[in-house]
Amino acid sequence: MKLRAGGHSIEITHADKVLFPKGKITKEELARYYAKVARLMIPLIKDRPISMKRYPKGIKQGGFFQKNAPETLPSFVKTTSVSRKEKGAARMILCNNVATLIWLANQNCIAPHIWLSRIDKPDIPDRLIFDLDPPARKGISAVIEGALILRQFLEKELKLKAFVNTTGSRGVHVMVPIKREYGFKEVRAFAKAAAEELTSRHPKLFTHEVRKNKRGGKIYLDIMRNGYGQTVVAPFAVRPKEGAPIALPLSWSQLKKLSSADAFTLRSFSMRTNPWAGMNRAVHSLKPALKNLHKM
Repeated sequence: MKLRAGGHSIEITHADKVLFPKGKITKEELARYYAKVARLMIPLIKDRPISMKRYPKGIKQGGFFQKNAPETLPSFVKTTSVSRKEKGAARMILCNNVATLIWLANQNCIAPHIWLSRIDKPDIPDRLIFDLDPPARKGISAVIEGALILRQFLEKELKLKAFVNTTGSRGVHVMVPIKREYGFKEVRAFAKAAAEELTSRHPKLFTHEVRKNKRGGKIYLDIMRNGYGQTVVAPFAVRPKEGAPIALPLSWSQLKKLSSADAFTLRSFSMRTNPWAGMNRAVHSLKPALKNLHKM
């Protein structure tokens, strides 16, 4: 079968292949979902290198990350060369149009992951992320409480704008758009200091302890994704779990009503407006926030 987008015809090979066994969700369903969500998703992932989380035999057989683009690509798929931390460079895909998003689905890429920087300044992030990772026995109410406390801290005390999305797993991500002023090292240091300050204020709720066996049943404020070459799951991406949950951007009022972090799925998705639509215009400088944080 073929899907059309932007004047291009994208063939979906083995369209009836089941990627999610329990719900019998096929590759065609995955491709049609991404075609439907593209108008909301692409403005948030455009010009960011993509790592493909691919599952050629479905989620039960395990998947793998692919950073390098295939040698042969359709004309509508754009790529960029980025320096590796170790040596050399990687040729990575950019998802700047609907056709590319559908093509990614045809590559059995269930979950695209994106950089926190854009290709014109790959060393300078324009977003920072806090990943609220709860222990297995913590319910969603604790995660919601933690995210709301984090938002209050970021917006009221540090004068930054915070956005939230489900992860499609157990936690939530809080994303902060920032001016491109500092490198990843400085941005991660800021995020680490903010996490430590919040943990000191709410020691029964939060921890910044990396080791799981040392977290004491608390929510881990993970800031380690704030690094060069690190990726985060793209907003609106499908996660490789039964039921095909999605990483869905929410308004803060929607977060308060959330029943679980994997409540929204490929089949249940329905959204006319994007709560993150204003993210690219909501950037703030970290300079005042750094000064305020150092005073605490």
